Amino acid sequence: MTYLIARSGLSRLLCLSFLLPAAALADQLIMKNGDIITGDISGIADDTVKIKPAYTDEFAVSLAEVASIEADETYDVVLLDGREVEARFAGAQDGRQTLIVDQAPLTVGIADITVAAPPPPYYERVTHIDLNATWRDGNTDSQNTLLYADTRLRMGQHRHLAGLTFAREEQDGIQTKKQDLLNYEYNYLLDGPWYLGATASYERDPIKELDHRYKIGGLVGRDFFNDDVKFLTASLGLGWSEEELGGVTDSGAVGLWKLIYEHKLRGGDLAFFHNHNLDYQFYGANNAIFKSNTGFRFDVFESVYANVALRYDYETEPAPGAKHYDTTLAVGLGAEF
Repeated sequence: MTYLIARSGLSRLLCLSFLLPAAALADQLIMKNGDIITGDISGIADDTVKIKPAYTDEFAVSLAEVASIEADETYDVVLLDGREVEARFAGAQDGRQTLIVDQAPLTVGIADITVAAPPPPYYERVTHIDLNATWRDGNTDSQNTLLYADTRLRMGQHRHLAGLTFAREEQDGIQTKKQDLLNYEYNYLLDGPWYLGATASYERDPIKELDHRYKIGGLVGRDFFNDDVKFLTASLGLGWSEEELGGVTDSGAVGLWKLIYEHKLRGGDLAFFHNHNLDYQFYGANNAIFKSNTGFRFDVFESVYANVALRYDYETEPAPGAKHYDTTLAVGLGAEF
């Protein structure tokens, strides 16, 4: 009997030895009212900390109600005074949260932690393909087709952004638009939110007497948001452009500005996006070229979504006889993968 009891006790100890490391690895929130929430902490933002216990879905807890945070994973932390550090959360004492930065403790007030996000994975990619098309037959015979695709790919410190637009419009057998636009951008991500980059693009639209327009340049940019919910980046640079517009060929320096913004809403079922770029040509008639694309994506089924977007192109010095602006309201379907 003594042997059986000893054997049973040993089995329990062995079971506990397997369970304890798993519990030790779990993150913990110790609340000011004494409650302890154990799970996986995904990050801190907007005065809340998100945690996913093993027994339920992820939820947000008000940071003002948290007394202590413990997490073994390293997070990119932004403090209220603007400091940005890579740190682990090692609990709190006397109302001060301990962060482990480069193996050394740093104590701060929990309220001083504005953002904490896990470092992004080494490889990350998102691609959209949108198809918008309309056909009319009868009193008005018209065909409009817009194919737009973009991709954002990151591998470590290297990020690639590319986009293409093919737009065709025809009314009563007469082609009124034939735009081809391809652009590519490379970013070298520095420590923190800043990056250095290079960009290149090609555009043609013979209906607007644009035979071709090439552009290359260098950029300096900054990511303001880059997480699973929001992405906002802006860049400024200088480059060189060569074009044939209205039968006249010209080239020279060009100033570059670009902004990309995406925001997922309603848990990702709805997304708002806006991107624009402004090129200012320091040659010829000093043409300023502005292009924007703004709209919403609504999830339909898995990776398929419906989209509505307003595309706006503007030039201060278009070809003779061409309008300064071109506006397109696009409604169609797309896919993200």
